[in-house]
Amino acid sequence: MLKLSRQIISDRIDPTRYKSFNQLGNPFIGPKIKRRFTIIAVVSLLALFLPWTQNIQGKGQVTMLRPEQRPSEIQAQIAGQVAEWYKQEGDIVTAGDTIARLQEIKSEYLDPEVIQRTQEQVDAKVDALAGYNAKVDALEELIATLRTNQGVNAQSLTYQKNAARAAAAADSTNYYSQKVNLDVAQTQAKRYNQLLEQGLKSRTDVEQYRVKLAQQQATTEQALGKWEASQNKLLDVTLELANNANAYLEKISKAQSDLATAKSNAAAAQADLAKNKNKLASLQVRAGYYYIIAPQSGKLAKVKTQGLGESVKEGTALATIVPTSYELAVELYISPIDMPLIHEGSKVMFQFDGWPAIVFRGWPNTSYGTFDGEVVAVDQVTNENGKYRILVAPGEQWPQNLRAGTGARGIALLNNVPVWYEIWRQFNSFPPDYYEPIRAEESPEKPKVKVK
Repeated sequence: MLKLSRQIISDRIDPTRYKSFNQLGNPFIGPKIKRRFTIIAVVSLLALFLPWTQNIQGKGQVTMLRPEQRPSEIQAQIAGQVAEWYKQEGDIVTAGDTIARLQEIKSEYLDPEVIQRTQEQVDAKVDALAGYNAKVDALEELIATLRTNQGVNAQSLTYQKNAARAAAAADSTNYYSQKVNLDVAQTQAKRYNQLLEQGLKSRTDVEQYRVKLAQQQATTEQALGKWEASQNKLLDVTLELANNANAYLEKISKAQSDLATAKSNAAAAQADLAKNKNKLASLQVRAGYYYIIAPQSGKLAKVKTQGLGESVKEGTALATIVPTSYELAVELYISPIDMPLIHEGSKVMFQFDGWPAIVFRGWPNTSYGTFDGEVVAVDQVTNENGKYRILVAPGEQWPQNLRAGTGARGIALLNNVPVWYEIWRQFNSFPPDYYEPIRAEESPEKPKVKVK
């Protein structure tokens, strides 16, 4: 049961005041509504076939395109105290300008003449090394001389040995010759004795032969003594020749020992010299670190150690230099699921903080207040938040007042698909279509990046 009310309200309200009551009695209102619904349906159906640009979104911030154009910190290379500031915040500095000066605080470097004293140590080690090298040269020459003298003396003794051997041979021949003469004289004397007994020779003749025999015996004994003397001399020369190598070996060994000691001392002096030179070079370089030099041209900003007399450690940031000439870019962070869809040369639209914009993501040409860019670099690893960083360079002129650090919302433009396909993809939570970028050899024009 509908239980419709039978109460009449026409006497309670004025129907002419309400447009709905006027339409209830209009016979053409039904077709008009149908026609409107039909038009809306046809337009909606046609709209489903309109092109839609797939896109992925990411957030990031404005930065500098080139690494050398980004802000750099000026750090203290050594520990010290801030003695003087030559520049102030906001000053324009040129590469090589002196910004501040530090003074020493470490005890081993407090001596104002430490470099000069180290130089004196280096000079002393140079002289000591020269002395050891001179000694090494002298000992090497001495060893060479000893070896030469050993050879000369051995050659002289060899000559003497040959001469002694020849003299001994001659004396031996002379002795045997005299011995034969002695045997002949003895035989003749014996015969003369026999003739004397037979009365055939006089005693005077026999006595003469006996005198000749005695003389021959003396001559033979003399030849034997001379032969024995020659043999003794040959033996002496042979022994001296044998001892010649041992005598010079002792002298050469001593000289070689002294040479090894001199070389060892020279090597130690060379090591000390290298150590002192290293120390001297370190001191000279450290003296250059007392002055804080601007590494590049730009504006001095964020002076972190302002007071005088403040102690700083190695690597302490003293100030920041912001380059005055740079080209902006945007670093965006995208999810790993969208990473395969981004390539170098991909187009990106931006909405910067502080610049109002009306964005139609599917129809980028109808957006207002957006700026386009082009991907120039894609990181191969994720950051600490698990996202990939992409660097986007300006496509057209970006706002003049845009500064580094400004927030940016990027929309990377992908394939063009029908609206109905995009609705179906979104309804099923599918990712955007994967596509291959146009290669340089396939494209008539190569993507260009404006660099100042």
